[in-house]
Amino acid sequence: MTRNDDTLTVYSPASSFPAVSVTGTGCDQMCEHCKGSHLRGMLHIEDNKGLFRLVDEIVNSGGNGMLVSGGCDIFGKVPLQRVEDAIRYAAAKSLKVNVHAGLINEKEAERLVSAGVSAFSVDVHQDPDIIRSVLHLDADPSVYADTIDSIIKANGRPVAHLTVGFGTADLMLSADLVKKKGLKDVILLALVPTKGTMTENATISEDAIVDSVKMLIGEGSNVTLGCMRPRTHRNLEIRCIQAGVRNIANPSRGTISWARENGFNVVEKRTCCCIR
Repeated sequence: MTRNDDTLTVYSPASSFPAVSVTGTGCDQMCEHCKGSHLRGMLHIEDNKGLFRLVDEIVNSGGNGMLVSGGCDIFGKVPLQRVEDAIRYAAAKSLKVNVHAGLINEKEAERLVSAGVSAFSVDVHQDPDIIRSVLHLDADPSVYADTIDSIIKANGRPVAHLTVGFGTADLMLSADLVKKKGLKDVILLALVPTKGTMTENATISEDAIVDSVKMLIGEGSNVTLGCMRPRTHRNLEIRCIQAGVRNIANPSRGTISWARENGFNVVEKRTCCCIR
């Protein structure tokens, strides 16, 4: 019999769980590591009418849900209020909805939970210098704790996203906050080279990512290797599995073959890795 520790869950959302930007390519925050570039690969649907149509398409094609995100305003919020009716419609159709809402208060969290949001992707940062100089936010690190608290109080499910590449202080302090808030599920990301940004020539080592995995697992986190990570690290996925990772977004076919050859029961899901 296969033990739980021998089960590797891989998430390959593709068209079954599309990612939507409600602001198109627009973003007021314009973080130094992205500058809106990561919005380009999403579906650009900026109103309820368009999102209603997408929901019907997902249902008719046998899909599972959608990620609703977009660019932030200068306060770090994504304007999801413009598509709340469509989110409610998606939930009524039994689709899972993961949202990247940014920094929100309890009232905003309550509205989204009421609309049927299944999970909240929360990017967590705690280094004041990163928050100011890279994320362009005139905010104290406590705003991230406030956002997590607001989602929890609204009976929502916050899923922390931590990123390797912003420095040791940001990662360690963010990990401490996540642990203090009792969040077990952590999505680990890593900066990727992005043309026209501070990361264009950046290199995040494989060792740095694996060491971060080990640190988080040692702190009791259930770590998922998220979709944003360098794809040139050929051994990264296998090394993370060896370090204790049991959830991976968009792994290579080679990694899946290796896992099966090494006794893992591989479970494939066509959803975002935040959905449990």
